[in-house]
Amino acid sequence: MEKPKNNYGYLKLPEEINMFKPEGNTEVVFDIIPYVVSDPEHLDNKKYSEDAVVGDMWWKRPIKVHRDVGESVAICPTTFGKRCPICEYASRKRKEGMEWEELKEIYPKNRSLFLIVLRDAGDCEVDYEEGEVHIMDQSDFLFLQNLDDEVQRDIDNEGFPDPFDGLSLRVYWKGKKLGKNKYAEATKIDFEQREEQYDEDFLKDMPCLDDILIVHDYKELQALYFGMEGMDDDDPEDDDDLEIPEDDPKPAKRSRKTTKPDPEPEEEEEEEEEEEEPPVKRQRKTTKPTPKKKEKPSAKKLECPVGLRFGKDFDEYEECDTCKIYDDCMEANKALTGDE
Repeated sequence: MEKPKNNYGYLKLPEEINMFKPEGNTEVVFDIIPYVVSDPEHLDNKKYSEDAVVGDMWWKRPIKVHRDVGESVAICPTTFGKRCPICEYASRKRKEGMEWEELKEIYPKNRSLFLIVLRDAGDCEVDYEEGEVHIMDQSDFLFLQNLDDEVQRDIDNEGFPDPFDGLSLRVYWKGKKLGKNKYAEATKIDFEQREEQYDEDFLKDMPCLDDILIVHDYKELQALYFGMEGMDDDDPEDDDDLEIPEDDPKPAKRSRKTTKPDPEPEEEEEEEEEEEEPPVKRQRKTTKPTPKKKEKPSAKKLECPVGLRFGKDFDEYEECDTCKIYDDCMEANKALTGDE
């Protein structure tokens, strides 16, 4: 049997903790364990201010990644609320009329990191050590969305990540292939009573998923992606209206909280699922607002044509990319969030 890997591209793995990479046509049982959040820019906290608060426990670490950065994959700085030269480049190309099939290769993909304790991995070719903590890094499209759907079918299971009173996940991974790339998708997830729960002493030894991410600064990422001679000449400061569409058909729904701690991955090309091509000639403001005051749009003046929350759900769903009132919703969102 193969041994699990303990290094992983954009992750600095803690000592004695290995990666778990799902394999096709296997059945695996594991517990998801929360960690203490340290990043004030945690993406889940940006969606819901009461979730993933610094100092509290949370059950997943969402990230965004870019492919083809040099010869590797890199974390998008927007994961931390920072500017990204690749996203800014994609935004400019979108305005210039680049086809969506090309654009979607540039925009970041959504993934999530999890701390898991493997309970049964006997089907796997890799010799994982059961009962030990591993890190799973998986595409949201291949795992998190399916997990969320299963919870919605039975809301009583939403406390599954609670370390003191949670549930184990029995996941059925189906093997798939796209070109030469093989990957595994969670096609069925069952919730089971845990063999044992966890205590505070156990949780104190859990690594912080926020602290294991390797992030390049703006210039480093720019050089890696474009090359020293091929960097874009446009001034990235002009992209104040940067737009980044979601790469998945729909985002995972709101995360769940647990009782005491508040809990809720790489080389596969699988998350490139079919998407509708958004319009490329939509007009956006490209200059910073002038000192002249103008009335902020109200979130109640218009209604979302597909039934979402106007202003509040801005750019969260695939439908947003082709919406006729995209600009109005964006302005309403700025008014609601105070983001000028």
